[in-house]
Amino acid sequence: MQEPAKPRNKRPLTKRAITRRNFFKGAGVLLGAVSIDAFLIEPNWLEINYLKVPIKNLPKAFDGYRMGLASDIHWPEMVEPEFIQRVGAEIQKGKPDILCVPGDICDESLGYIPDLTDVFKNWTAPDGTFATLGNHDWWLDGPGVRKEVLNNTHFQLIDNSRVLLERGGEAIALAGVGDLWEDKIDAEAALGGLDPKMPRILLSHNPDVAHDMPDGYRVDLQLSGHTHGGQIALPGWAPVVPSKYGQTFKHGLVQGRKNLVYVTRGLARWGVHARFCARPEVTFIDLVSVDA
Repeated sequence: MQEPAKPRNKRPLTKRAITRRNFFKGAGVLLGAVSIDAFLIEPNWLEINYLKVPIKNLPKAFDGYRMGLASDIHWPEMVEPEFIQRVGAEIQKGKPDILCVPGDICDESLGYIPDLTDVFKNWTAPDGTFATLGNHDWWLDGPGVRKEVLNNTHFQLIDNSRVLLERGGEAIALAGVGDLWEDKIDAEAALGGLDPKMPRILLSHNPDVAHDMPDGYRVDLQLSGHTHGGQIALPGWAPVVPSKYGQTFKHGLVQGRKNLVYVTRGLARWGVHARFCARPEVTFIDLVSVDA
């Protein structure tokens, strides 16, 4: 009688095969998690930042003066009306004395200027909301965007001009310059002729202006956007930062050639419609007096 055939043992998986399989499985899980974060979570995960910035000889009446900063809206490219209203609600919670919007209000993706009526209805502050245009505003239609902003929002545009903010008989200057890539930087129109002792804050869409500003003009703090924090980034580094100074102006409070500059990561997305390690943000900056 013939014995039944013995079942053949399956070839045991080698350690190398197990390692390779686990590697690709783990990589797939990691890639999926990163994609969910970058495309679905971070773009809507608004970060609220608070910081204090020392200003030399800041008038006593302005000690603790709060500036709100929200930039790079790129309306209406990949940014929803409810998100913009949520940003406005956070602005109201932060209670800034003034709100600053340094550029890229609109996006060129539509090919025509969108109606801005009521889009920024709750982006308000007691001393006003002030803005400059950015490169995407100009790529769409700079003069047309300017007209739409002035006609259908409460924003005051201060490209290559300035306003004086007054309190208790004292004043500081809020100035703005045109976009570095698509407009002109008229430092004299923005900053010339002011009392040398008067502190001044500068709105510039592109942070590179902090290194490129002509000599002879005092700036105490520059507020900028443009870089989106790299938008797709790793902690401390981003593959692409739209600046000729590399990672210097990626995000945060940076020392420029002569003055401090705060670079916000902005709100919307552009190009790659994702964010990773670069959450959208609204920032509140309290000015603090220090002796010269």
